[in-house]
Formats: sequence, structure tokens, C-alpha cells
Amino acid sequence: MPEKNIETRWTDDIIRWPDDPPKTTHASEEEEEETGYMDPFKDPDPFQIFPFQFERPQTESGHTNNEESHIDLKIRGYKEEADEIWKSTGLTLWRASDYLCEYQVKHATLFQVWRMTTGSTVCITDGDTDALVHLRGNIERNKSKTIIDDESTVSCHQLIWGKETSINFLESHSQGQLYDVLIASDIIYAKCIIEPLWETVQTLLTRPNGIFVMAFARREVPISIQYVLDSAVTNGFVYDLMQENKEEGIWVYLFRFRNDEDTM
Repeated sequence: MPEKNIETRWTDDIIRWPDDPPKTTHASEEEEEETGYMDPFKDPDPFQIFPFQFERPQTESGHTNNEESHIDLKIRGYKEEADEIWKSTGLTLWRASDYLCEYQVKHATLFQVWRMTTGSTVCITDGDTDALVHLRGNIERNKSKTIIDDESTVSCHQLIWGKETSINFLESHSQGQLYDVLIASDIIYAKCIIEPLWETVQTLLTRPNGIFVMAFARREVPISIQYVLDSAVTNGFVYDLMQENKEEGIWVYLFRFRNDEDTM
């Protein structure tokens, strides 16, 4: 029987703007329908196609398992200036995601998802229900360019951070199997999400050798990367700075569970 997909209606403006959500400059589609008023300044096409090209990662033998030397992706999202992204950050692309992709390709052997082996399983997640719609569309748009064999799968499911929700996620979508690699970018924007973030990583990641790779871009949010790093240590992780672009203000960190050999 096909898997029954039950999702919780949720958008991240609940966390980002709990007290005073920003006012959009244009009327929403619902408001236009109710009033009959059409905003003459509203962008008739707020979407944009973001093209990317990456060198196809090599196998350990130094060869690719594909005739094409590059991976070309086309990601559809809202323009960065669109009003819609005030409600759901996942509706467009942010700086750290591109930087993290480049890091993944450069260090392909570190990531299970890039290994040219059969049976690879990739699960893409977001908690925001609006973002999930766009994620699934982009998966379908690029599936033929990224799936390397008939046994490999790419799926997309809702994941709301926290211990209990993460346990439910494993039971519903991976038959209880943990993940060797977790990857994330542009996910830090409020202090209240940090503890649920580490609960989620603790629940989903394999022990002792699983890794969590996160890209962080400096922007105007009420939380620093040092706060996130200190919280990681408190929750039983150690970390390494893997790559940085000081000019752009982007960093890639690798987290893993602390063991007896690690010094505090």
C-alpha cells in the first residue's frame, strides 16, 4: 500500500516573527479575491529559476559512472525580494546553500549521497508546508539528472524539529533506520530552535560515526554562530570548521558525537 503522508500545517513565520510579523508591501492573493482589488505594483511572476552546474563527483577509482561530466540543476523558487519569503524562508535560495553544494562536490567521498554506488537513499526535509510543495516540484524537475540507478531513491518529507517528532519521522519514513549523514544550510534564525535542532540530530544520526554538516551564512538574525557551537558542545557534540569564506561571511562546520578521546 502507498505510504500515507500526513503533514502538520506549519510555516516558519510562527518562529521568525512571533510578536510582530512584517507587513507585506502588496496584497495577498486571498485579499485580492475577497476585495476584488488588483494590486498594479505586484510582480505578476514572483518566481525565478536558479541554474546551477557542478562537476560530477568521481568514484574512488577516479572515474564517474555517468557519461556527462557535469550535473546541471534548475531550482525554482521565489525571487529574493518577493513578499512570500517573509512567511516561509524555504521558498527561495539563500547564500549558504550554494556554498554547501560546492563543498559537497569538492569533498564527495565524505557524503553518502554523492557516492556512485547503487541503492543510495536521500531524504530531503523541511518543516514548512509551503516549502515542501516547492521542494517536491524541484525534485521532479531534476530527478532524471541526479538519480544514478534504478535502486536509488530521493524522497521529500516533513520534519519538524524535536525529539518526539524525530522519532515519529524515523518510524514513518525510514523504518527506524538512522542516517549516516545529515546536511543543512541557512537554518539558524532564532534561539528557540537550537535545542530542538540538537534533539533532532541526536535522534536521527547514527552513532558513533555519523556526521552532521551545516553551512551558516552571516545575516541579521538575533543569534550568533558561537551560540550554536556552544550549544552543540553542551549537547554532546564536537565540531570542526571545514571551510570558510570570510569575505562572504559563510562557514561550513562538521559535527559528530563526542567520544572518550575528544578533549573538552
